[in-house]
Parts: sequence; structure tokens; C-alpha cells
Amino acid sequence: MGKIPLYKNGLDMSGDIILCAEGLIVRAEGNTLKVPFRYVQMIEKASDMPLGKVGVEFEVFDQMGEKHYFNFGMSDTHFKTLKKACGK
Repeated sequence: MGKIPLYKNGLDMSGDIILCAEGLIVRAEGNTLKVPFRYVQMIEKASDMPLGKVGVEFEVFDQMGEKHYFNFGMSDTHFKTLKKACGK
């Protein structure tokens, strides 16, 4: 479905989220997680960043039941797309 680049600040790419038909793959902060959309616990806009990006707080459970928390930046358009895909 698509790839969403993630940023630590407004400029430097730090990972990505790949949207699939039934879930997503998160590659960020040294982790790679493949999870169904229903495992996404929280996705919230935390701050505005330069160049049309927003800071995002993201919490997801993996398939073993462990909770993972991420804080990264993405474009505002991608944030809205991800939030809609996750049903949040």
C-alpha cells in the first residue's frame, strides 16, 4: 500500500513504516515489527516540526504481547493516512 518515511528531526530519515493490506511493518529505533492494524494501541500527534512534519507518539503491541513505544516525525499527510489505516 505504501511506505511512510520516519524522521528523528525535520531532516534526517530514521526509519519507515510500510503499510500492508492487513497491517504494517515498523522499522524504527533499531526494531522491526510486523503487526496487524488492531495491535496499534495509540497514535497521536505530539508536536509540530519544521517542513510540514509532525512529531508522533506511537504505541503498538507485537505478536508476543510486548508493548513498544516510538516517538518519531513524519509528514502531516502521512500521519493522517496512518491514523486512518489504523482506524484511530
